[in-house]
Amino acid sequence: MTSGPGATNIVTGIASAYMDSTPVVAITGQVATGVFGKDGFQETDIVGVVTPITKFTYQVRKASEAVPAFRVAYEISMAGRPGPTLIDLPRDVQAAPVPDREDEIPVNIAKYAPPRPDESKLLAAARYLVEARRPVILVGGGVVWSGATLEVLELSRLLLAPVVSTLPGKAAVPHDYPLYMGPAGMHGRAEADAALANADVILAVGTRFSDRTWGSLDVLAERVRSGRVKLIHIDIDRSELGKNVKPTVEVAGDAREALQRLVKLVHGAPMRDQKYLSWLLEIRRKYEEAMSELTASTKAFHPWRALKAIRRAAPRDTIAVTGVGAHQMWAEIAWDVYEPGTFITSAGLGPMGFCIPAALGAKLAARDRPVICLDGDGSFQMTMHSLALVRDYNLPIVVVIFDNRALQLVKQWQLYIYNKRIIATQLSSRPDFLKIAEAYDIDGVRPESYEELERVVMRALRRDEPLIVDLTVDSESDIVLPWVKPGEWLTSAMLPPGADVKLVYDSD
Repeated sequence: MTSGPGATNIVTGIASAYMDSTPVVAITGQVATGVFGKDGFQETDIVGVVTPITKFTYQVRKASEAVPAFRVAYEISMAGRPGPTLIDLPRDVQAAPVPDREDEIPVNIAKYAPPRPDESKLLAAARYLVEARRPVILVGGGVVWSGATLEVLELSRLLLAPVVSTLPGKAAVPHDYPLYMGPAGMHGRAEADAALANADVILAVGTRFSDRTWGSLDVLAERVRSGRVKLIHIDIDRSELGKNVKPTVEVAGDAREALQRLVKLVHGAPMRDQKYLSWLLEIRRKYEEAMSELTASTKAFHPWRALKAIRRAAPRDTIAVTGVGAHQMWAEIAWDVYEPGTFITSAGLGPMGFCIPAALGAKLAARDRPVICLDGDGSFQMTMHSLALVRDYNLPIVVVIFDNRALQLVKQWQLYIYNKRIIATQLSSRPDFLKIAEAYDIDGVRPESYEELERVVMRALRRDEPLIVDLTVDSESDIVLPWVKPGEWLTSAMLPPGADVKLVYDSD
């Protein structure tokens, strides 16, 4: 990356990686050391710019520091809680000959190592879990990064506890596991919101307690303080423990290691409210029925039903990547993940334009797997120039554009929160996405039925060929539900018409 604008252009990507705990090593160019502080052409203090959103930054001043700096940056990006690092390389250092020796970088990498879980705290957590009547396991992105899927499933089976995820944790558990209730939160599954809201013990693993997952952290904190809920928080980052909500038991450590030890501590056949599990599954059934009826009456493609068709067309190991917007929230609700780590989205920062570059990166890393980019028309236009890489580097991906000619998620807020004041969220009929596909030498199609959609996506994935699919979506009917409005508690979620369920459990 060049200095100046080249470096500042990656700040959004670095911030997104920082919020989603994604390991990244960024390398930026810089003006020659002799120009430092003189406001030379494209001189930018990129180290100062990104220090708050990186784990480690280093400006190389001597050629003998270059290789050690790269090595340290890579190790730190992967150590403990993953995250971005940045190395800044002045132009004269880049042009210098390779030295015979290396200078050590004065950094203690050991401080980034994960803490070991405290056995006494794990014992307390195990006791609460065994005694619980309605336990729930909340999995975040930390479960994905630690590779703790099997441990989560084993603990869930031992406790007969439903599993709920955050949006980053959606890829942590196979969605055909019977006790997985889905992602919770603002646009999470209704049964997942109900499971969290009515639990008496919550085991939260690898999550930072985002407002988008909980709606109202104040309500959760009051429930924990009053003793109505026992909250157990496991996280590799000590600074996350108690940051947003003070837990009953906090365990600092790697998710997989902590869960492995917790599984060994959970003994005895727990008493469980079987009616409660049946109630959660009934919420799921009624939501699915309501959405089926609602989308059947929609003339244009409805994202919920379209995602079901695309999922049928895609093999189990397909990597799904989303952009940012309403289509992303529909994917959170309706896209099923069967293999851990095969759903990629920007959850923390949420920059539009994420889908195409991330999908190309996924295909580059896993050429033997099909990759689908689920994008919105607004998000697609942010980075559609990256489609040049599809043919240049033979990276066949399928891009499905949910084309409602609107910045739909913002428009939904304008409709329901800002008294229908629709401003700057309606897009024009331009551009023609099929002509964009042609410009990049990629086949494009505008299907007329769900059957055709399923067929064209299946053919492209089987043949490992690139494809752009333009789905005509009616923005007036594209309202993402469930929806927990900002600052409201999970049980207040708006549900689609016909989903006649309450999200408060009646134990009687």
